[in-house]
Amino acid sequence: MILTPAAMRLLVAVVEERSFTAAARRENATQSGVSQQVRKLEDRLGVRLIVRGQGGARPTPAGERLYRRCAAILLGIAEAEHEAEDFGRGLDGEASIGLMSALTRCVMGPTLRGFMVEHPNASVRISEAISDQLIPRVAAGGLDAAVVPAIDPLGPLTGRRLASVPEMLVGRADSGDHMRPVDLRSLSRLRLVVPPTGNLRTRRILGHLALMGVEVDGLLQLDSMFGCFDFVANSDHVAIIPATMLLPEIVDRALCVRPIAGSPLTLDLMVIRPGRSSLSPVADAFVAALERQLELASEAWRIRPPR
Repeated sequence: MILTPAAMRLLVAVVEERSFTAAARRENATQSGVSQQVRKLEDRLGVRLIVRGQGGARPTPAGERLYRRCAAILLGIAEAEHEAEDFGRGLDGEASIGLMSALTRCVMGPTLRGFMVEHPNASVRISEAISDQLIPRVAAGGLDAAVVPAIDPLGPLTGRRLASVPEMLVGRADSGDHMRPVDLRSLSRLRLVVPPTGNLRTRRILGHLALMGVEVDGLLQLDSMFGCFDFVANSDHVAIIPATMLLPEIVDRALCVRPIAGSPLTLDLMVIRPGRSSLSPVADAFVAALERQLELASEAWRIRPPR
């Protein structure tokens, strides 16, 4: 093959520099070596590529066409090398992580995108499910780790606290009350949308309301978070939803989002893993990235309306 990368680089240098001497300096070669290489290309291809004269070296139509092809090929080679080098950064390996829907709507995406940039050779598989399904999967070894509401006792599992996320009262759009704290005891005829009562979060929400003496006038169970958003937006029902799921609505006011005052209700998150083994470096790095993203997201729900 006569068009080796080295030969292409010399031809490209001559055309771009319009000089054999300048091309030689650029490619750390001798002027005679560059000239000989171009003549060899011309002899093998049977066509003049460069016109040599007092005005310098300029490409013929054939030389210009070949130059463009060679420049594109060299750019492709450079990009391929850079892409391969990128995979040498960061960790490599695989991890399987379980997340609740409270984390997949707004927090998982930026976490995963940033993680992939930092660790391009690592692979993370995300499984979304309710905590009651994630916990046994971690215990059985089907998942390396999962983020769930704080649980006790852990049994064969071990874990640590990850973050505390406020639960918010969500109703149809009302700019007057948006992000104004509300004491649930002050509300009458609380018509509430919740996940099925077997859900761990639902049990904690209803237990908290009962402890505070909050009367629930009607309870609608929906096993669909997207369905819950739509129903609340178009009815007089409200829902109690973790702030991590409400970042767009906090900003654009598509729903009326209100912090819970009096006796705040929080979703305390923890990361769990099998107690018999430590997290792999990939899983540990992803959990750390998720923790950082949760801290960044917390700035959004600290917003308060102007006085």
